[in-house]
Amino acid sequence: MVTFRLATVMALGSVFWALGWTPFAWAYNVFVLAVAVWELLSIAHVRKSLRCERHVSEVMEISAKSQVEILITNPTNLPLVVSVKDELPLDFHWDAPVRKPGQILPMLFAQLPALSQIKLAYSVTPMRRGEFKFGDVHMKLSTLVGFVWLPVRFQLQQRVKVLPNLVQARKYALLMRKMKMHEEGFRPLTLKGSGTEFASLRDYLPDDDPRWIDWNATARRAKLVSKEFELERGQNIFAVLDAGRVMATKLDGLTKLDHAVNGVAFILYIARNLDDKIGLMTFSDKISQWLPPRKGIQHWDAILQALRQVEPKLVESDYAGAFTRLLQNLPRRSLLLIFTDLVDPDTSEALITHARLLSEKHLVFVIALSDYELRSLMIEPIEDPSDIYKRASAIAVLNDRLKAIAQLRESKITVIDTSPEALFNTLFEHYLLAKRRL
Repeated sequence: MVTFRLATVMALGSVFWALGWTPFAWAYNVFVLAVAVWELLSIAHVRKSLRCERHVSEVMEISAKSQVEILITNPTNLPLVVSVKDELPLDFHWDAPVRKPGQILPMLFAQLPALSQIKLAYSVTPMRRGEFKFGDVHMKLSTLVGFVWLPVRFQLQQRVKVLPNLVQARKYALLMRKMKMHEEGFRPLTLKGSGTEFASLRDYLPDDDPRWIDWNATARRAKLVSKEFELERGQNIFAVLDAGRVMATKLDGLTKLDHAVNGVAFILYIARNLDDKIGLMTFSDKISQWLPPRKGIQHWDAILQALRQVEPKLVESDYAGAFTRLLQNLPRRSLLLIFTDLVDPDTSEALITHARLLSEKHLVFVIALSDYELRSLMIEPIEDPSDIYKRASAIAVLNDRLKAIAQLRESKITVIDTSPEALFNTLFEHYLLAKRRL
């Protein structure tokens, strides 16, 4: 409760003792102690009158910043100096205007004038999905004199939910409503496909179905011309989320499952905005969640709830059981988006075998997040013998992965092998192209 400032000021009194000015020394020390006692009693008198509130959103999104505000009210006539420490969940990263090295919890400093209210703020970034709890707010109170301080604690426990990240999904949905994609880094696309309602004519492309050729327009223009149709709505878009061992690896501070959950939320949000029916299955050694393709806000909320709860399990995934359920319970042809990871042909044999069976009835896309850290080992300079071993291991792992991908592609299954940074853009483009094939 005693500050370094008081100790320093008291030490200055030793000058009077050294000079033999004993009366002045006693008077000086008594005065300093009297001021310290006055400060202590003043703080003790007013601290129960202080009010504190924490304002934070009850719903956050993983890896997205949210603002936390601490509102402090001083209804007394005593100006104060406050330092504030907030108890935030362990899996939250935080940032503030001033942060000392090694500081674990947010510590904010401010002057609190008499009869006033101040607002302190910092930002948090959740790194896990689920439900979390903010704890109490702790303060140290002093005056402008700064000889002593007293603690005060405000019980402000508060629960928040962390959902998948939909920031990019909202951005794409907004761009779709404008019917163009001019955002930097996005490839321009129009929302047209091979539905039933005629939209326009355009030049024939190599991957177009010959049935789309408009022969009358072709004759007039002396070049192949294709018909374009508005994208069909009400199609089945079904996400299959592997939550087994292979998805527990971390990339950029998040597990591969976290990145996949963000991808699932993104593409189902887009599909929902295009009036498609969306569904979800999560599984590891057994099926955890099954939500058949439907529409509606309640169904979307149920999907978000399922995605919030899913966590990786250190078990081998049962692809046979999960994919058999898909064959039995999805009678209508659907776009199946399987979010998993590919290791090598042997480890991924069950996935490859049963994905082939699914592709006979459904349009199957396998989405695998590539490990950029392994790829970086391929180009980093070799500085010592251990680097040679690391590079050789990386080459072996990547080659095995490429073999598994090749086996799926030989079976006419689309494999999206992408990084977390490119996941949303890649998913969006493949989704629009896939709707033309359903």
